Amino acid sequence: MSTESLKYAKFDHEDGTSYASPMAVAEDANRPSGEKRTILEEWKRRVAEHNHADGIHTMDHELDRAIERLAGLGT
Repeated sequence: MSTESLKYAKFDHEDGTSYASPMAVAEDANRPSGEKRTILEEWKRRVAEHNHADGIHTMDHELDRAIERLAGLGT
């Protein structure tokens, strides 16, 4: 795996919160669903911009799953 893809293995929010996985965002009880969706979509946008690196496609899939789960929870 290249170091480029490691950049997207976690997401650091501007408020200092760091997420180890997309599901961690979806399951964060301290954020409203709209904010979670915004975070996941921003994470996905960053991944899409650099999808040429090793491992990025896997993260893209995980982000899709977290977004789908968030939609299913209705939270």
